[in-house]
Amino acid sequence: MKTTNSSFFLLLLYSIFQNTSFVAGAIPLLNLTVATDKAVYLQGQRIEVGGTLSVGVNPLVGWQVAVFINTPSETPLFITTLETNQAGDFATTFSLPLGVEPGNYTVLSSVQWNNQHVMKEVTFEVKPTEHVEGGVQPLFPQEPSPFSPMFLTLIATVVAFTLIVSALIFYGLVTFQKKEEVSVAPVTPMTPVRKADIMRYKKCAKCGRTFLGVYTFCPHCFTFHGKNGYIEKTTL
Repeated sequence: MKTTNSSFFLLLLYSIFQNTSFVAGAIPLLNLTVATDKAVYLQGQRIEVGGTLSVGVNPLVGWQVAVFINTPSETPLFITTLETNQAGDFATTFSLPLGVEPGNYTVLSSVQWNNQHVMKEVTFEVKPTEHVEGGVQPLFPQEPSPFSPMFLTLIATVVAFTLIVSALIFYGLVTFQKKEEVSVAPVTPMTPVRKADIMRYKKCAKCGRTFLGVYTFCPHCFTFHGKNGYIEKTTL
């Protein structure tokens, strides 16, 4: 009787430790969960798929779990096999193609253990990249274009400033060079002109009066100068 009680007591402790049913021959249920990190995605975004696998409340470690992703038209888009970790968890990531069709996608997770087969599924929606509530949202953050208006304005300002400075420097050099080349004309001293060099006078040999040397006849006595026997006297 004591041996029977001891055996029953040991079986009870073992059942508590294994979290199994007290009913002889009862098999713990295989539990499987699967989920995605979001319910709605845009084309080209990355999807995170994960879940847990346990027997009863005990994690099933190092067990293979199949994961499928099907398109709205039931075409397989992604298939992989994952292994559970020490906590019974499994996870993977998958990037949606840019041209994938929009609609509701299905994630199927399947596992078999000890004649038990469990399959779980979850759905998510894929929207076009340009369709976002409240406006258009790009798929990835766009880097500022090197030809943005602000950048072009800055370049134009720098170029204009450089041209102005260059023009001022060139103008200054040209002006300085012209000043160096310009020579001052020497001042020629004026020679006093004597009246005698301009106008010569003659003295009439007959009447003794003076008259301009340009005349051949004396304007006073009408004597012809240059005639034989007459001597012209020229005065200054």
